[in-house]
Amino acid sequence: MRRAAGLSQRDLARRAETSQPAIARYERGVATPSWETLQRLATACGHWLKMSTGVMPDQHDIELSETLLKLTPAERMQALRRYAHLHQLAEEGQK
Repeated sequence: MRRAAGLSQRDLARRAETSQPAIARYERGVATPSWETLQRLATACGHWLKMSTGVMPDQHDIELSETLLKLTPAERMQALRRYAHLHQLAEEGQK
């Protein structure tokens, strides 16, 4: 953000009311700014921060999907029938 805004570390530090060495530490990954500091730095660069969340896919699901996509449509249908049969057996075993 700083470079895109055309700011030196010193300029950003002045605008964000922090020190140039602190900016250097953040950029090198030696220090981690708080959320509030990040917001202040972004604002000083003419940006705003937005936080969002999302569901991370389970690695097993990804691997299974990749495996299934390698199958032909007929092989996928056969795998689905096998899965349905195993699912039915599991449900019967729980009764």
